[in-house]
Amino acid sequence: LAQEESRSISENVTWGQRKRFADGKVSIAYSSFLGYQKGEDGQMEIVPEEAEIVRLIFRLYLEGYSAKKISQYLEENGIKTATGQDKWYDSVIFKMLRNEKYMGDALLQKTYTVDFMTKKKVMNKGIVPQYYVEDDHEAIIPKDLFYRVQEELARRASVNKSAVTREKKK
Repeated sequence: LAQEESRSISENVTWGQRKRFADGKVSIAYSSFLGYQKGEDGQMEIVPEEAEIVRLIFRLYLEGYSAKKISQYLEENGIKTATGQDKWYDSVIFKMLRNEKYMGDALLQKTYTVDFMTKKKVMNKGIVPQYYVEDDHEAIIPKDLFYRVQEELARRASVNKSAVTREKKK
């Protein structure tokens, strides 16, 4: 009986979230998102000091720094993560570089919960609908700069992939 009640509540919450997504309502975990905070009106608001760190990360990447080198640079300069940690991880840098929210847009429902009991989340690869909201909030990174970084990410990935392929063929 308790499990059925839990399933029912989970379905209702999921329905509510999907309805908000369909309506284009963006919500983020501000406590772990560098550059933004929740404004008095409930909308995303730029935190100037954090926005400078975000801009620095994008600039360093385009200057040729790897995610690892950016992490080292931030740590050496005493720059803390969004959660106040000293240690930066390459995966966090990559997530930031790929996050469309920094250019003012929002892709909703990137992940979804597969099991209400375990609360296991997985990447959404077309299983449930996604919604893209353009110009939802003030951008930290201009769109053209964001797209240049995406091109550079793709270029470096293809260079690394071809190097691995060449090595395997030997």
